[in-house]
Amino acid sequence: MKKNLIALAVAAAFVVPGVAFAADTSNADTGPVLFGYAQITGSQQWGTGPGSSNGLIFGANRIRLGFKGEAAPGVTYFVQGAWDNAGIIGDGLNNGLGSNIATKGGQAQLMDAYINYAPVPFAQLQVGKFKTPEGLEYNSLMGNELPFIFRNMGQSLLPGRSAGAMLHADDVMGTGIGYAVGIFDNTSLDSYTAFSNANTFGGGQGGLLNGNGKYITSAMVSYSLGSLLTAEVSGSMGTAQTIGGGDNLDSWNVGVHGGLMGIHYAAGYTRTNGTSNLGYMGAIPNSVGTVNASDWHADLGANLYQMTLLPLDLEPVVRYDQFHVDGANTLSNTTVGVNYYVNPNNPHAAEIQLNYILATRGGNINNNSSFGYVNGTPPINGVAYNTLMLQFQAGF
Repeated sequence: MKKNLIALAVAAAFVVPGVAFAADTSNADTGPVLFGYAQITGSQQWGTGPGSSNGLIFGANRIRLGFKGEAAPGVTYFVQGAWDNAGIIGDGLNNGLGSNIATKGGQAQLMDAYINYAPVPFAQLQVGKFKTPEGLEYNSLMGNELPFIFRNMGQSLLPGRSAGAMLHADDVMGTGIGYAVGIFDNTSLDSYTAFSNANTFGGGQGGLLNGNGKYITSAMVSYSLGSLLTAEVSGSMGTAQTIGGGDNLDSWNVGVHGGLMGIHYAAGYTRTNGTSNLGYMGAIPNSVGTVNASDWHADLGANLYQMTLLPLDLEPVVRYDQFHVDGANTLSNTTVGVNYYVNPNNPHAAEIQLNYILATRGGNINNNSSFGYVNGTPPINGVAYNTLMLQFQAGF
Protein backbone atom coordinates (compact mmCIF):
# COMPACT_ATOMS: atom_id res chain seq x y z
CA MET A 1 0.00 0.00 0.00
CA LYS A 2 2.84 2.33 0.90
CA LYS A 3 4.55 1.60 -2.42
CA ASN A 4 1.31 2.38 -4.27
CA LEU A 5 0.99 5.71 -2.50
CA ILE A 6 4.58 6.61 -3.36
CA ALA A 7 4.06 5.64 -7.00
CA LEU A 8 0.85 7.72 -7.14
CA ALA A 9 2.65 10.72 -5.64
CA VAL A 10 5.46 10.45 -8.18
CA ALA A 11 3.00 10.17 -11.07
CA ALA A 12 1.04 13.14 -9.78
CA ALA A 13 4.22 15.19 -9.64
CA PHE A 14 4.51 14.82 -13.45
CA VAL A 15 0.89 14.58 -14.55
CA VAL A 16 -0.74 17.37 -12.55
CA PRO A 17 1.60 20.17 -13.72
CA GLY A 18 1.22 18.90 -17.30
CA VAL A 19 -2.58 18.95 -17.07
CA ALA A 20 -2.53 22.38 -15.52
CA PHE A 21 -0.18 23.68 -18.23
CA ALA A 22 -2.41 22.25 -20.98
CA ALA A 23 -5.51 23.80 -19.43
CA ASP A 24 -3.82 27.19 -19.28
CA THR A 25 -2.61 27.23 -22.88
CA SER A 26 -4.87 25.04 -25.03
CA ASN A 27 -7.29 27.83 -25.90
CA ALA A 28 -4.94 30.76 -25.47
CA ASP A 29 -2.47 29.81 -28.20
CA THR A 30 -2.59 26.61 -30.28
CA GLY A 31 -0.38 27.83 -33.07
CA PRO A 32 0.82 28.91 -35.38
CA VAL A 33 0.96 25.57 -37.18
CA LEU A 34 3.10 25.65 -40.32
CA PHE A 35 1.85 23.70 -43.34
CA GLY A 36 2.54 23.44 -47.04
CA TYR A 37 3.04 21.25 -50.07
CA ALA A 38 4.67 21.24 -53.50
CA GLN A 39 3.47 19.70 -56.77
CA ILE A 40 6.10 19.26 -59.49
CA THR A 41 4.45 18.54 -62.82
CA GLY A 42 5.69 17.40 -66.22
CA SER A 43 3.48 17.51 -69.31
CA GLN A 44 3.54 17.01 -73.06
CA GLN A 45 0.93 17.48 -75.79
CA TRP A 46 0.35 15.74 -79.13
CA GLY A 47 -1.48 16.67 -82.32
CA THR A 48 -0.64 20.35 -82.13
CA GLY A 49 -0.45 20.67 -85.93
CA PRO A 50 2.15 20.82 -88.70
CA GLY A 51 5.26 22.80 -87.86
CA SER A 52 4.55 22.79 -84.14
CA SER A 53 7.30 21.75 -81.77
CA ASN A 54 6.57 19.21 -79.07
CA GLY A 55 8.45 18.36 -75.93
CA LEU A 56 8.29 17.65 -72.23
CA ILE A 57 8.04 20.62 -69.88
CA PHE A 58 8.45 20.59 -66.10
CA GLY A 59 6.94 23.12 -63.74
CA ALA A 60 5.52 23.61 -60.29
CA ASN A 61 1.76 23.26 -60.68
CA ARG A 62 1.21 24.37 -57.08
CA ILE A 63 3.60 25.44 -54.34
CA ARG A 64 1.81 26.48 -51.16
CA LEU A 65 3.05 27.55 -47.73
CA GLY A 66 0.99 28.87 -44.86
CA PHE A 67 0.26 28.95 -41.15
CA LYS A 68 -2.86 28.64 -39.04
CA GLY A 69 -3.81 28.62 -35.38
CA GLU A 70 -6.13 29.75 -32.62
CA ALA A 71 -5.71 33.29 -31.32
CA ALA A 72 -8.35 32.96 -28.56
CA PRO A 73 -11.18 30.57 -27.72
CA GLY A 74 -13.37 30.39 -30.83
CA VAL A 75 -11.12 32.70 -32.88
CA THR A 76 -8.88 31.10 -35.51
CA TYR A 77 -6.71 32.47 -38.32
CA PHE A 78 -5.50 31.07 -41.64
CA VAL A 79 -2.87 32.51 -44.01
CA GLN A 80 -1.66 30.80 -47.20
CA GLY A 81 0.77 31.98 -49.88
CA ALA A 82 1.24 30.52 -53.36
CA TRP A 83 4.13 30.28 -55.81
CA ASP A 84 2.28 28.34 -58.51
CA ASN A 85 4.16 27.59 -61.75
CA ALA A 86 7.30 29.05 -60.19
CA GLY A 87 10.27 29.05 -62.54
CA ILE A 88 8.20 28.90 -65.74
CA ILE A 89 8.62 31.91 -68.02
CA GLY A 90 5.41 33.74 -68.89
CA ASP A 91 2.16 31.90 -68.31
CA GLY A 92 3.49 28.61 -66.97
CA LEU A 93 2.03 25.34 -68.25
CA ASN A 94 0.16 26.36 -71.40
CA ASN A 95 -3.07 24.57 -72.23
CA GLY A 96 -2.74 24.88 -76.01
CA LEU A 97 -5.42 27.56 -76.32
CA GLY A 98 -3.12 30.52 -76.01
CA SER A 99 -3.56 31.07 -72.29
CA ASN A 100 -2.33 29.97 -68.90
CA ILE A 101 -3.91 27.17 -66.86
CA ALA A 102 -4.70 29.27 -63.81
CA THR A 103 -2.29 31.90 -62.53
CA LYS A 104 0.63 33.74 -64.02
CA GLY A 105 3.81 31.71 -63.94
CA GLY A 106 6.34 32.42 -61.24
CA GLN A 107 4.33 35.09 -59.45
CA ALA A 108 3.93 34.86 -55.70
CA GLN A 109 0.57 35.83 -54.26
CA LEU A 110 -1.39 35.70 -51.03
CA MET A 111 -4.10 33.12 -51.70
CA ASP A 112 -5.92 33.22 -48.35
CA ALA A 113 -5.81 35.43 -45.28
CA TYR A 114 -8.82 35.28 -42.99
CA ILE A 115 -10.04 35.22 -39.41
CA ASN A 116 -12.94 33.04 -38.27
CA TYR A 117 -15.09 33.95 -35.24
CA ALA A 118 -17.15 31.06 -33.84
CA PRO A 119 -19.17 32.17 -30.78
CA VAL A 120 -21.52 29.26 -31.59
CA PRO A 121 -20.86 26.43 -34.08
CA PHE A 122 -23.99 27.11 -36.16
CA ALA A 123 -23.29 30.83 -36.77
CA GLN A 124 -19.63 31.49 -37.55
CA LEU A 125 -18.29 34.69 -39.09
CA GLN A 126 -15.36 34.55 -41.50
CA VAL A 127 -13.68 37.78 -42.68
CA GLY A 128 -10.71 38.35 -44.97
CA LYS A 129 -9.69 36.91 -48.34
CA PHE A 130 -10.89 33.37 -49.05
CA LYS A 131 -12.93 31.23 -51.44
CA THR A 132 -16.48 32.31 -52.13
CA PRO A 133 -18.84 29.46 -51.12
CA GLU A 134 -20.00 28.49 -54.63
CA GLY A 135 -18.79 25.12 -55.98
CA LEU A 136 -18.63 21.83 -54.05
CA GLU A 137 -15.32 20.50 -55.41
CA TYR A 138 -13.78 23.97 -55.30
CA ASN A 139 -14.54 24.38 -51.59
CA SER A 140 -14.44 20.84 -50.21
CA LEU A 141 -11.13 19.65 -51.70
CA MET A 142 -7.80 21.41 -51.28
CA GLY A 143 -5.33 21.40 -54.13
CA ASN A 144 -3.26 18.61 -52.57
CA GLU A 145 -6.34 16.38 -52.13
CA LEU A 146 -7.60 16.36 -55.72
CA PRO A 147 -7.91 12.95 -57.41
CA PHE A 148 -6.90 14.67 -60.69
CA ILE A 149 -4.04 17.05 -61.41
CA PHE A 150 -6.43 19.78 -62.60
CA ARG A 151 -9.79 20.83 -61.22
CA ASN A 152 -12.74 20.76 -63.61
CA MET A 153 -13.23 23.60 -66.10
CA GLY A 154 -16.30 24.86 -64.24
CA GLN A 155 -13.94 26.77 -61.94
CA SER A 156 -13.86 29.45 -64.66
CA LEU A 157 -17.52 30.18 -64.00
CA LEU A 158 -17.22 30.63 -60.22
CA PRO A 159 -16.29 33.94 -58.55
CA GLY A 160 -13.17 32.34 -57.01
CA ARG A 161 -11.40 34.01 -54.11
CA SER A 162 -12.15 37.50 -52.91
CA ALA A 163 -12.08 39.71 -49.82
CA GLY A 164 -15.32 39.84 -47.87
CA ALA A 165 -17.39 38.54 -44.96
CA MET A 166 -19.38 35.31 -44.68
CA LEU A 167 -21.70 33.62 -42.18
CA HIS A 168 -21.39 29.84 -42.30
CA ALA A 169 -21.65 26.46 -40.58
CA ASP A 170 -20.66 22.98 -41.73
CA ASP A 171 -23.25 21.11 -39.69
CA VAL A 172 -26.17 22.88 -38.02
CA MET A 173 -26.85 21.16 -34.69
CA GLY A 174 -26.12 17.65 -35.97
CA THR A 175 -28.65 17.76 -38.83
CA GLY A 176 -26.06 17.32 -41.60
CA ILE A 177 -27.19 20.64 -43.10
CA GLY A 178 -24.55 23.25 -43.83
CA TYR A 179 -24.85 26.78 -45.16
CA ALA A 180 -22.85 29.85 -46.11
CA VAL A 181 -23.85 33.34 -47.22
CA GLY A 182 -21.45 36.17 -47.87
CA ILE A 183 -20.75 39.47 -49.59
CA PHE A 184 -17.44 40.10 -51.36
CA ASP A 185 -15.59 43.02 -52.90
CA ASN A 186 -15.37 42.53 -56.68
CA THR A 187 -12.14 44.54 -56.91
CA SER A 188 -10.24 41.67 -55.27
CA LEU A 189 -11.66 38.72 -57.22
CA ASP A 190 -9.44 36.12 -58.87
CA SER A 191 -8.50 37.47 -62.29
CA TYR A 192 -9.30 34.35 -64.34
CA THR A 193 -13.05 33.88 -63.71
CA ALA A 194 -16.22 35.08 -65.46
CA PHE A 195 -16.82 37.52 -62.58
CA SER A 196 -13.49 39.32 -63.02
CA ASN A 197 -14.45 42.74 -64.27
CA ALA A 198 -11.59 45.18 -63.65
CA ASN A 199 -13.85 47.57 -61.71
CA THR A 200 -11.96 50.46 -60.16
CA PHE A 201 -12.06 51.65 -56.57
CA GLY A 202 -14.41 54.39 -55.47
CA GLY A 203 -13.56 58.07 -55.27
CA GLY A 204 -12.09 59.83 -52.27
CA GLN A 205 -8.65 59.77 -50.71
CA GLY A 206 -7.70 56.28 -51.92
CA GLY A 207 -8.80 52.85 -52.93
CA LEU A 208 -8.38 51.43 -49.42
CA LEU A 209 -10.91 53.90 -47.97
CA ASN A 210 -13.81 53.85 -50.44
CA GLY A 211 -15.29 51.09 -52.59
CA ASN A 212 -17.03 51.28 -55.95
CA GLY A 213 -20.40 50.05 -54.68
CA LYS A 214 -20.31 46.83 -56.71
CA TYR A 215 -20.18 43.50 -54.90
CA ILE A 216 -20.53 39.76 -55.32
CA THR A 217 -23.09 37.99 -53.14
CA SER A 218 -22.71 34.24 -52.82
CA ALA A 219 -24.59 31.53 -50.91
CA MET A 220 -24.55 27.76 -50.44
CA VAL A 221 -26.73 25.08 -48.83
CA SER A 222 -25.42 21.51 -48.38
CA TYR A 223 -26.52 18.21 -46.91
CA SER A 224 -24.19 15.45 -45.82
CA LEU A 225 -24.59 11.78 -44.95
CA GLY A 226 -20.96 11.52 -43.97
CA SER A 227 -18.55 9.91 -46.41
CA LEU A 228 -21.40 8.26 -48.34
CA LEU A 229 -22.92 11.42 -49.81
CA THR A 230 -22.55 15.19 -49.74
CA ALA A 231 -24.76 17.36 -51.95
CA GLU A 232 -24.83 21.12 -52.36
CA VAL A 233 -26.59 23.90 -54.22
CA SER A 234 -24.84 27.26 -54.47
CA GLY A 235 -24.90 30.45 -56.46
CA SER A 236 -23.57 33.98 -56.87
CA MET A 237 -24.75 37.33 -58.20
CA GLY A 238 -22.70 40.31 -59.27
CA THR A 239 -21.65 42.40 -62.24
CA ALA A 240 -19.50 41.71 -65.28
CA GLN A 241 -18.00 44.30 -67.58
CA THR A 242 -18.78 43.95 -71.29
CA ILE A 243 -17.97 46.00 -74.35
CA GLY A 244 -21.12 48.02 -73.69
CA GLY A 245 -20.41 48.54 -69.98
CA GLY A 246 -21.25 46.77 -66.75
CA ASP A 247 -23.93 44.11 -66.86
CA ASN A 248 -25.50 41.86 -64.24
CA LEU A 249 -24.10 38.36 -63.95
CA ASP A 250 -25.28 35.35 -61.98
CA SER A 251 -24.06 31.77 -61.67
CA TRP A 252 -25.24 28.65 -59.92
CA ASN A 253 -23.78 25.25 -59.15
CA VAL A 254 -25.03 21.84 -58.08
CA GLY A 255 -22.68 19.08 -57.01
CA VAL A 256 -22.43 15.72 -55.27
CA HIS A 257 -19.58 13.54 -54.07
CA GLY A 258 -19.08 10.56 -51.81
CA GLY A 259 -17.88 7.01 -51.65
CA LEU A 260 -18.09 3.59 -50.05
CA MET A 261 -15.57 0.78 -49.55
CA GLY A 262 -12.93 2.35 -51.79
CA ILE A 263 -15.27 3.57 -54.54
CA HIS A 264 -15.31 7.36 -54.92
CA TYR A 265 -17.58 9.45 -57.14
CA ALA A 266 -18.35 13.09 -57.91
CA ALA A 267 -20.44 15.12 -60.36
CA GLY A 268 -21.37 18.73 -60.84
CA TYR A 269 -22.96 21.33 -63.11
CA THR A 270 -22.15 25.05 -63.26
CA ARG A 271 -23.94 27.74 -65.24
CA THR A 272 -23.47 31.48 -65.76
CA ASN A 273 -26.04 33.88 -67.21
CA GLY A 274 -25.57 37.53 -68.09
CA THR A 275 -27.74 40.33 -69.42
CA SER A 276 -25.38 41.12 -72.28
CA ASN A 277 -26.73 40.46 -75.75
CA LEU A 278 -23.19 39.95 -76.98
CA GLY A 279 -22.76 36.68 -75.08
CA TYR A 280 -19.22 37.50 -74.00
CA MET A 281 -17.03 40.07 -72.33
CA GLY A 282 -14.47 41.99 -74.31
CA ALA A 283 -10.85 43.02 -73.80
CA ILE A 284 -10.61 42.03 -70.15
CA PRO A 285 -7.11 40.68 -69.40
CA ASN A 286 -6.96 37.33 -67.61
CA SER A 287 -10.72 36.82 -67.39
CA VAL A 288 -12.42 33.80 -68.85
CA GLY A 289 -14.19 36.10 -71.28
CA THR A 290 -17.72 34.73 -71.31
CA VAL A 291 -21.09 35.51 -69.72
CA ASN A 292 -23.41 32.77 -70.98
CA ALA A 293 -21.73 29.40 -70.57
CA SER A 294 -21.98 26.09 -68.72
CA ASP A 295 -19.84 23.18 -67.58
CA TRP A 296 -20.62 19.70 -66.32
CA HIS A 297 -18.37 16.92 -65.10
CA ALA A 298 -18.58 13.41 -63.65
CA ASP A 299 -15.74 11.36 -62.22
CA LEU A 300 -15.19 7.95 -60.65
CA GLY A 301 -12.32 6.37 -58.74
CA ALA A 302 -11.56 2.98 -57.20
CA ASN A 303 -8.95 2.73 -54.44
CA LEU A 304 -7.60 -0.80 -54.84
CA TYR A 305 -5.86 -0.74 -51.45
CA GLN A 306 -9.03 0.24 -49.58
CA MET A 307 -10.84 -2.50 -51.50
CA THR A 308 -8.13 -4.96 -50.26
CA LEU A 309 -7.30 -5.91 -53.86
CA LEU A 310 -3.67 -4.70 -53.82
CA PRO A 311 -0.98 -4.19 -51.15
CA LEU A 312 -0.03 -0.86 -52.79
CA ASP A 313 -2.28 2.18 -52.39
CA LEU A 314 -3.24 2.63 -56.06
CA GLU A 315 -6.35 4.46 -57.26
CA PRO A 316 -7.43 4.42 -60.95
CA VAL A 317 -9.63 7.43 -61.81
CA VAL A 318 -11.61 8.67 -64.80
CA ARG A 319 -13.43 11.96 -65.46
CA TYR A 320 -15.46 13.54 -68.26
CA ASP A 321 -15.62 17.35 -68.29
CA GLN A 322 -17.45 19.50 -70.89
CA PHE A 323 -17.36 23.29 -71.16
CA HIS A 324 -19.80 25.01 -73.56
CA VAL A 325 -20.26 28.63 -74.60
CA ASP A 326 -23.78 29.49 -75.82
CA GLY A 327 -23.82 29.91 -79.58
CA ALA A 328 -20.09 29.29 -79.82
CA ASN A 329 -17.70 26.44 -79.05
CA THR A 330 -17.47 23.32 -76.88
CA LEU A 331 -14.38 21.85 -75.26
CA SER A 332 -14.50 18.35 -73.75
CA ASN A 333 -11.73 16.71 -71.72
CA THR A 334 -11.76 13.00 -70.83
CA THR A 335 -9.12 12.27 -68.19
CA VAL A 336 -7.86 8.77 -67.41
CA GLY A 337 -5.38 8.50 -64.56
CA VAL A 338 -3.95 6.64 -61.62
CA ASN A 339 -2.86 7.88 -58.19
CA TYR A 340 -0.19 6.23 -56.04
CA TYR A 341 -0.16 7.15 -52.34
CA VAL A 342 3.17 6.30 -50.70
CA ASN A 343 1.74 6.08 -47.17
CA PRO A 344 -1.87 4.81 -47.00
CA ASN A 345 -2.20 6.23 -43.47
CA ASN A 346 -1.32 9.73 -44.71
CA PRO A 347 -2.09 9.55 -48.43
CA HIS A 348 -1.57 13.20 -49.42
CA ALA A 349 1.78 13.62 -47.67
CA ALA A 350 3.48 11.98 -50.66
CA GLU A 351 1.82 10.86 -53.87
CA ILE A 352 2.37 10.44 -57.60
CA GLN A 353 -0.37 11.20 -60.14
CA LEU A 354 -0.45 10.19 -63.81
CA ASN A 355 -3.14 11.73 -66.08
CA TYR A 356 -3.80 11.36 -69.79
CA ILE A 357 -6.31 13.93 -71.10
CA LEU A 358 -8.13 13.34 -74.38
CA ALA A 359 -9.39 16.62 -75.82
CA THR A 360 -12.44 16.99 -78.07
CA ARG A 361 -12.74 20.39 -79.70
CA GLY A 362 -16.03 21.61 -81.14
CA GLY A 363 -16.41 24.73 -83.26
CA ASN A 364 -13.41 26.91 -84.08
CA ILE A 365 -11.05 25.64 -81.40
CA ASN A 366 -7.59 25.55 -82.97
CA ASN A 367 -4.14 26.55 -81.82
CA ASN A 368 -4.33 30.05 -80.31
CA SER A 369 -7.94 30.42 -81.40
CA SER A 370 -10.33 32.78 -79.66
CA PHE A 371 -12.59 29.92 -78.50
CA GLY A 372 -15.51 32.24 -79.23
CA TYR A 373 -14.25 35.03 -76.99
CA VAL A 374 -13.04 38.49 -77.85
CA ASN A 375 -9.66 38.42 -76.11
CA GLY A 376 -8.79 34.79 -76.82
CA THR A 377 -8.84 33.48 -73.23
CA PRO A 378 -10.18 29.93 -72.74
CA PRO A 379 -11.53 28.30 -69.57
CA ILE A 380 -8.85 27.42 -67.08
CA ASN A 381 -8.03 23.76 -66.40
CA GLY A 382 -8.94 22.82 -69.97
CA VAL A 383 -6.60 21.48 -72.67
CA ALA A 384 -7.15 21.64 -76.44
CA TYR A 385 -4.79 18.80 -77.39
CA ASN A 386 -4.21 15.30 -76.04
CA THR A 387 -1.98 15.79 -73.01
CA LEU A 388 0.06 13.49 -70.77
CA MET A 389 0.80 14.77 -67.28
CA LEU A 390 2.90 13.33 -64.44
CA GLN A 391 2.88 14.99 -61.04
CA PHE A 392 4.94 14.40 -57.88
CA GLN A 393 3.60 15.75 -54.61
CA ALA A 394 5.01 16.08 -51.12
CA GLY A 395 3.67 18.06 -48.19
CA PHE A 396 3.54 18.49 -44.45
